[in-house]
Amino acid sequence: MVESPKRFDDTCEIIGVKNEIAVTGEILQFREHDIIIATIHRSAKVTLHWQENVDQYVGSMGGVEFRSEGPKSHTYRTTRHR
Repeated sequence: MVESPKRFDDTCEIIGVKNEIAVTGEILQFREHDIIIATIHRSAKVTLHWQENVDQYVGSMGGVEFRSEGPKSHTYRTTRHR
């Protein structure tokens, strides 16, 4: 069975671990189950790495810890004409 291709949103929700405040991060680079590099308010850049034990991306910036479930994925079908 062929797996349908996935597309990901270009934003994701990034949550401050201590205060639980969520912001939208604009994704600059993303590899599923590996890394997210995103900007917050187009001024601060944060790098989050996949942590399998918590099933989330985790990182810190300026002593503040952040977490994210990553961007939403959308599966789409491709059709081939013979």
